[in-house]
Amino acid sequence: MIRFPDFIRKNAFHRPDAKALHFEGHDYTWSQFSDRVHCMAQALRDLGVEPGDRVAYLGHNSGWMVEMYFVPSLIGALFVPMNFRLSEAEMVEMLADCTPEILIVDRHHGDRGAQLMALCPSLKHLIHADWDGPAPSLPPSTLNYETLASETARPEDDAFDAIASDSTDTKVLFYTSGTTGQPKGVMLSHLNMMTNSLGTGSIMEFGPEDVVMLSGPLFHLGTGSRIYTAAYYGATMIVQSRFEVIEAAALIKAHRVTSMTLVPTMLRMVLDHPDFGTFDFSSMRLLTYGAAPMPLPLMERALAAIPGVTFCQSYGMTEASPALTLLPPADHVPGNPRIDKLGSVGLPLPHSDIRIVDESGATLPPLEPGEIVARGSQIMNGYWGRDAETAEAMRGGFYHTGDAGYLDHDGYLFLVGRTKEMIISGGENVYPIETENCLSRHPAVAQAAVIGLPHEKWGETVHAVVALHPGQTVTTDELIAFCREHIAHYKAPRGVTFWDGALPLSATNKIDKTAIKTQLLAEVRA
Repeated sequence: MIRFPDFIRKNAFHRPDAKALHFEGHDYTWSQFSDRVHCMAQALRDLGVEPGDRVAYLGHNSGWMVEMYFVPSLIGALFVPMNFRLSEAEMVEMLADCTPEILIVDRHHGDRGAQLMALCPSLKHLIHADWDGPAPSLPPSTLNYETLASETARPEDDAFDAIASDSTDTKVLFYTSGTTGQPKGVMLSHLNMMTNSLGTGSIMEFGPEDVVMLSGPLFHLGTGSRIYTAAYYGATMIVQSRFEVIEAAALIKAHRVTSMTLVPTMLRMVLDHPDFGTFDFSSMRLLTYGAAPMPLPLMERALAAIPGVTFCQSYGMTEASPALTLLPPADHVPGNPRIDKLGSVGLPLPHSDIRIVDESGATLPPLEPGEIVARGSQIMNGYWGRDAETAEAMRGGFYHTGDAGYLDHDGYLFLVGRTKEMIISGGENVYPIETENCLSRHPAVAQAAVIGLPHEKWGETVHAVVALHPGQTVTTDELIAFCREHIAHYKAPRGVTFWDGALPLSATNKIDKTAIKTQLLAEVRA
């Protein structure tokens, strides 16, 4: 049996005085961290949380959010981290899907929490995560996280063994949008996350002496998975509320941070900062990245500017907990014999069985592109309440990623496109259908197609191509503002092209995005 709270207890037993976590000037040893996790589990139990119930968290990165990665599973419940960048309507839809009874909000989202309590019938308790008591604007019944953590009697370590989730039970729901535009809860288990922690951590050489910086949003598994890695290896976690260069540099220096997960955009922000020359990164040994390719000039610049640091890229998705492949540090060093592999996303991890298949599911030979499919103990339990979609995604015993790629003769995986048309902008995943659905609700818009255009800073930028109804007019700024009112800002287009006449169609009478993108890219190059 494998359960992550067991790793918390193990660290507390073997290294009770070692630092587990730092957040906003507060330090917690593994012994203290274990106490808080157990006390909060008892507090939730006292509030009526039963095995199988869901506990949602809305807020920036924090020590409270890190604790909730473990607390619900201790009593057999599921943790649901929420993307605070979503619109209210999107949050309501998400909560209606998983129907949690508990909502925890931080100081930045108290008003939104109060609104969600009124809009979501399943919610029974609102907990305010802050050092101080709930703000006066919150409902009178709002509870304070710190009060619960400090005043609830600590139960025995084995108090919840009979109800705690098992190895293969779902412990966390990460919501990810799909090509249908509907949010889907990806069900991940203890075994899923341990497989990822062991598979990636062994290659990245994590250990108890590591100090891991958590700067990326913890509602994403890219950074969130590092919480489980730290717990598995007994490393220290340094939590930054939101990524900001000066604060990140100060935390790295003060706590001798050894590892950090970035997207290339974040790394460029660090290197471009006017105070970069004063930063002390001498403790840093490893920078891991994903979500977007690392340009060779940027990597070479970072290697020269931060001596001793190594790079490691991973590719995957939430459904894979999240890593499927890894491009190891040695392949990043300029001049190494495999520098040509830098354009790949690396080799399959030891726990990943990856194949390239055609439309019939037949395995394709090296260098021939097709859909990337995978299986292994890191693959999700399925989509919450969506049996048909789970069966479709897992047909033939493999998870169908929706990404297109090929394996070369050395086994390295190269991506050639995204069959799901996902756009990655600044590390955020944007599915065109969501933005298209929003645009189509505008009375002036007859047709809409959303594509990703190359962008030097963000990797890709969301771009809308629209055909208007006859006689209708609307400006670019008006359409962007309309989208920002209804969906998360990062999903709204940054630019709009007004198409003369109807959008082009393919042979199957679908909007031909390939033709549209080809024309726009030609115009950009011109």
